[in-house]
Amino acid sequence: MLTNNVAVLCSTRAPGIEPLLPHVTCVIATHENATLPAGVPVMHHPIRAYADRRTYDAMTAHVLRELGVDTVLCLGYIYVLTDVMLNAFPNRIFNIHDSDLTIKRADGERKYIGLRSTRDAILAGESETRSTLHLVTEKLDGGPILALSKPYPVAPFVHEAAAAGHKDIVKAYAYAQREWMMRDCWGKLALTVVGSRLSVVGGPPPIHDFLPTFSRLLTTDSRLPVSS
Repeated sequence: MLTNNVAVLCSTRAPGIEPLLPHVTCVIATHENATLPAGVPVMHHPIRAYADRRTYDAMTAHVLRELGVDTVLCLGYIYVLTDVMLNAFPNRIFNIHDSDLTIKRADGERKYIGLRSTRDAILAGESETRSTLHLVTEKLDGGPILALSKPYPVAPFVHEAAAAGHKDIVKAYAYAQREWMMRDCWGKLALTVVGSRLSVVGGPPPIHDFLPTFSRLLTTDSRLPVSS
């Protein structure tokens, strides 16, 4: 049984995974066309093949437990994890989010959550953006904050473009701003938490040791029971 191993959950790609590769046991991608660096032990686990999210998460949790995974990191994972995954890995699932989650609304709730947080921050007039490493809980982007990236300044012209109603410019700039953060700091944020939890010497086992296990686990039973 593998121990002290990290699993990465992603959708179409896993931004920032490169510095983490010596410690990654497996990557599970929800999309069949996921693009990942060469040599990454990836299992394409299409989410659309399942009738509901809890059943999908039950299979994911089963695979990760069988592989001895003890830490789960979401990198570019666009779905909300259900209680099945959260209960399988309590306080051991982390996410990197593309906004500063310390910024609050007037009602005290976090202001920039969800898939378009960088764009939302720019449209709100923020002069800089950050990325946040946080613990995953049942509340969307609501878990305890573990680390913040450095600030990434927003170019003043994009606020002028937003005021003028040039949505295409804002959308393109927000994409570039998010890419800037992901490429520059997501790997560092990932190592902040994962590095502190690892004691593996020499990295994970060779890919061929556990890829057959992936295939077996995902094909023998696609309808595992889901706890209530």
